[in-house]
Amino acid sequence: MSDTETKLFAVLGNPIAHSLSPLLHSFFMEQCHYNGVYLAFAPKKEELAQAIAGLKALGAKGINVTIPYKEAVIPYLADLTPQAKICQAVNTLILTEKGFIGDNTDGNGLIKALEKQHGWQPEGRKILLIGAGGAAKGVAAAIARRQVAEIVIVNRTKEKAESLAKLLAQHSECLIKVLDWDALQQETLYQNVDTFINTTPMGMSPHIEAMAPVRMECLCEDHMAVDLIYNPLETKFLRLAKAQGAKTASGLGMFVEQGALSFAAWTTITPETTDAYRLIAETLNNG
Repeated sequence: MSDTETKLFAVLGNPIAHSLSPLLHSFFMEQCHYNGVYLAFAPKKEELAQAIAGLKALGAKGINVTIPYKEAVIPYLADLTPQAKICQAVNTLILTEKGFIGDNTDGNGLIKALEKQHGWQPEGRKILLIGAGGAAKGVAAAIARRQVAEIVIVNRTKEKAESLAKLLAQHSECLIKVLDWDALQQETLYQNVDTFINTTPMGMSPHIEAMAPVRMECLCEDHMAVDLIYNPLETKFLRLAKAQGAKTASGLGMFVEQGALSFAAWTTITPETTDAYRLIAETLNNG
């Protein structure tokens, strides 16, 4: 394919109309003078295999995958990267000679964003993950490889949390615990954890008053509260945590940085992200 030919990229999810991925990647392409187009598609679950095959037939070089397909897409892929094999969830498909390879840039994107915005690093941390779905898997796989002291997983369905803990235990020597959902009511939990990461969609627009049953009065300036949601930029979880003096971070940084990692994987070009942070924040604030 010549450099003058427009390269195709896409994101698959359902629903997808809310996604800012087309805006983000179009910005990266313009910044990097890259000749490409990035489109959003919302196939039904039973159409997922056809959607991937169709995009491959059209010459797509890369695909992002979002809710609810981060795990469902795996059977249709040629292989997984080591990171994706750990978490068994993907957000990035990279075209190779044998087909699409699945990768997961969510966790490394989150770590990069927290380092950039807050100087936060996972080494030695005691981290609580709220949720055990596809987003949690991506984050957990990345932090488990960075010498954290402890990962605690709390999920409504304890079996899903236990399944994630087993996956992580195969690839990490850090202490991994699974607790019941009602453990969020226990004061001792807040004394033994320093970073809280909400990986669930609770609090996402339009359901902005929803949140996990975290005991906010137990948070203080020693805690970091992270929400993977970026719409709204400040969820109820983050707003209440900030009121208790905790440091807070929205999902904006992870969204931008995981996108930059995907873009680099597809094009071998690493985009600069500072202006992308501003662009996405302004879009959300004006939306």
